[in-house]
Amino acid sequence: MSGGAEQNQILHEYLNKVLPDLSLDPETYIPYITGCLDSFQENDLSEELDEIMALLQASSESHSDDEQVWSDLKEGILSKYKEYKDEMHRKHKEDEEERRILEEKKKKEDLEEAQREKERRRLAEEENARRKEMDPTKKSLLEQYAYDSSEIYDDNGNLIEEGGEKDKDEGEGGVIMSNRAIAEKMNRERAQQIRGAHNTSKKEEREKTKQAKVDKMKQKEERRKRAQKGERKR
Repeated sequence: MSGGAEQNQILHEYLNKVLPDLSLDPETYIPYITGCLDSFQENDLSEELDEIMALLQASSESHSDDEQVWSDLKEGILSKYKEYKDEMHRKHKEDEEERRILEEKKKKEDLEEAQREKERRRLAEEENARRKEMDPTKKSLLEQYAYDSSEIYDDNGNLIEEGGEKDKDEGEGGVIMSNRAIAEKMNRERAQQIRGAHNTSKKEEREKTKQAKVDKMKQKEERRKRAQKGERKR
């Protein structure tokens, strides 16, 4: 019979209570009784207990002639043994159920991970095929900005959604633009910079022309004054 430690604990409390009333020392007889029970076969338990009861009865100084006491003790031990077996059966069922749940959970997790891995491979294959088939303009845009124009990102670079090209929209996270819109915006900014530089050049040219006219007028005025001064001297 297995599980002696658990059975000993159940029987220990019972025997520790009843043996002193039978003039038997618990420290001496509890290890003997539980040790014998560990070595008995379950179907031979009642017969083997008869032998133990005979020994205990012979050792008792106060109840050696009271047959009912030893019959009650035998029944008490059998009852505790059944209690122990029931408890072990319950624990075994709980352990089996817990093991079954853990196994099912692991199988489910393994299946989900396999499905995720399969989906990752499928997406990677589709992306590779799409890159090979895309037209040069779109491929250039993708290589330049590292995004597909069919993907939409917010102003923090977070992916909002995938699919067809969307109009620009304003949300809580900021202005949502497709990569084509981003490219167009950057092109507009570069065009504005070029126009700004051109406007600056034209402004500088006008300033130079204006200054040249002022210088020319000054020179003309100086020549006129010198001419008047020469006439007075004559």
